[in-house]
Amino acid sequence: MADVNPLLQALPPAVDYLSYLTIVEYNLNGEQLSVLHEILQDTTLTANIGWDLVHLLLPLLPQSQPCLQDVARLGNPREVVLKVTELLEGLRTGDKLEDDQEEGQEQKEVVVEESGMGGTSPQHDTTSASNDDAKAQNPPSKESQFRALLDMLAILHPRIKTRYPSRFLSTSLQSVLSAYASLLNDDEQATDAVLSFIKSFAGSKRPRLPPRKSSTHMPVQPEQGPLSAPDPEASEEPVAPEEQALQQRLLQSFLTFAVEGYMSALPSEDEEVVAMAWSSRLQEQLHPEKNIPGRRTMREAFEEDEQLHRRDSTMGQMLALARDLHLTPDELVKTLTEPEDLSDDNPDDLPSSASDVPLSRTGCLHLLCATIASNILFHAPSTIPSLSIFPAFSSLLNYFLGDPSSGTIGTQSASSLIDSLLFLGIHTLEETSGSITKAPEDEDEDDDDDDDTFTNTLQRLSLLSANTPSAPLRYHAHILASRLLHAHPNANLRLSFIKDTLQHCPYETLKASAVGWLKDEILLAASNNNKNNTDKAEADDSATISIFTTPARVLKICSPYLFHNPSSLAAMSHAEFLAHRPFFLAVLNLCYFFFLLLLPRPHGCSRSLSSLGMGMGEGNKKEKETEEEGEGGGYEAWLEAMEKRVQSIIIIMRDEEEEGGEGEGEEEGMALMEGLIAMCKEKSSSSL
Repeated sequence: MADVNPLLQALPPAVDYLSYLTIVEYNLNGEQLSVLHEILQDTTLTANIGWDLVHLLLPLLPQSQPCLQDVARLGNPREVVLKVTELLEGLRTGDKLEDDQEEGQEQKEVVVEESGMGGTSPQHDTTSASNDDAKAQNPPSKESQFRALLDMLAILHPRIKTRYPSRFLSTSLQSVLSAYASLLNDDEQATDAVLSFIKSFAGSKRPRLPPRKSSTHMPVQPEQGPLSAPDPEASEEPVAPEEQALQQRLLQSFLTFAVEGYMSALPSEDEEVVAMAWSSRLQEQLHPEKNIPGRRTMREAFEEDEQLHRRDSTMGQMLALARDLHLTPDELVKTLTEPEDLSDDNPDDLPSSASDVPLSRTGCLHLLCATIASNILFHAPSTIPSLSIFPAFSSLLNYFLGDPSSGTIGTQSASSLIDSLLFLGIHTLEETSGSITKAPEDEDEDDDDDDDTFTNTLQRLSLLSANTPSAPLRYHAHILASRLLHAHPNANLRLSFIKDTLQHCPYETLKASAVGWLKDEILLAASNNNKNNTDKAEADDSATISIFTTPARVLKICSPYLFHNPSSLAAMSHAEFLAHRPFFLAVLNLCYFFFLLLLPRPHGCSRSLSSLGMGMGEGNKKEKETEEEGEGGGYEAWLEAMEKRVQSIIIIMRDEEEEGGEGEGEEEGMALMEGLIAMCKEKSSSSL
């Protein structure tokens, strides 16, 4: 008896199934897996004990993979599905497997002694102990267990023959998604497992080619995997079409949430490559003249870097699965643009129809951007639905970024989400040729809130350009905000937004951007004015003349927020002044630009900033009464105070440098300001 394997000796009917299961647990080790694999070919035995073997076999991966497949093929599919789902839930915390093992350890010795089938105790104890040590030293990774469980589900679900298979599928998909979210990392093992799992349900199943006739007889072995046992509890009622639609919708929903999880887990520590870098690659294609010679482009990076190339490959597989599941771009746009269902349904309730299953809006956004990117960047044939900036894109910003008054926009959203939003905005603006007018189907909507919608959209993009940690994303957000601002047909609204930004924005870099917008508007208006000078009738119509064609008036309106009061400049500390430096540099640049480019032209305006009434107590009284009062000072007084403040800071910096401190870069920046001040003073005096 000592040479008889205990797993073979105790086979039912020698003991009952429960006792045999405990004996298997007591004797199971790596050396016994081949024996167990042969034993599990008994369909009746596997149907009775297979469901309770899964947690015993997982720690023995990868050697136990054939046994797990046996359980999936021949065990009771409904019981095994529930067990696999339970173990997937346990992967989130890692506690379930240990709990099952401890619970079995408390009783198995008693059961083995009562059965008398435990084998030779000393030899078994030594083998079991060495096996336990091996498992403790080299346990299978959670990713390996996750893949093995998903491989089992791919076999189990087609075996379940019931009138409502979606009830099993829904529970399994929720568990898979929960485990997947806890395993996401950059090596993409869990993602590969999920994609293979979805493909087993939705992958394109092409028919086999017919066999070729041959003049000689050659026996051909059919390519067929091991057969699965039928469902012992199979229902004879056919599955209704509504149930089939519900199963497809469940898989569509699962894919969108998996895409959301994958994209949110992409690393964003790299200062240059953010997630899929779609917005950067699109800008490179639209404006190749802005690519820096000798510097690797994003397109080249994704072609040459293996890890980045893998991201493109993964998204390509997700797009292919979306097509197989009939998740069309139109359906993605519909999900993104329609109002969200805010019903009070319990999320734990099983869905009864396809309409009860939501898609992930974030996942739909990423899939839509991937579809557009595949068409634009890789020339893949696809039908891209048309979008408009207002209200479609603006509503997406509102949904994903929230209220701009919170000031947290860009600090809490995933970089991949921001990249997709900016990519979609840039693409939409290009497709509409820079137009921000409503789509024809939206023309009949109420226009009372259009200005507020435009302003809020610009505020969200502006906050992205100031708050987002990624420098490329800040740049793309600034470019998109600038293009939207300049595209609006109402010049007064554009000026109002610039003035409000200068007056209320707490971010100096964003105020510096507003100064740049002001300069661009003045330059663009001057260029357009020259083109239209030949049409005097149009020039005489004040309704068509942009306020930016009279830069003196524009600068006077904004002067309280451009030129700080001299006393406030003098009271600033060294650190405060450096914090304001981006804004000060932008204002100095604007002043020099005004003198250099505009004043020499016969523009009909005054020849110096001081005579334009650019400070408190100066200028046209009637216009000043209509303008909101600011706290600024006169231009010349501001320039004098700025010069003194810069010179004093340069002296302090030089003293600190002589004492061994650091600040060479800061001193260069202050020297730049000093040079701009000198040029502005020179131009100002020569224009008098």
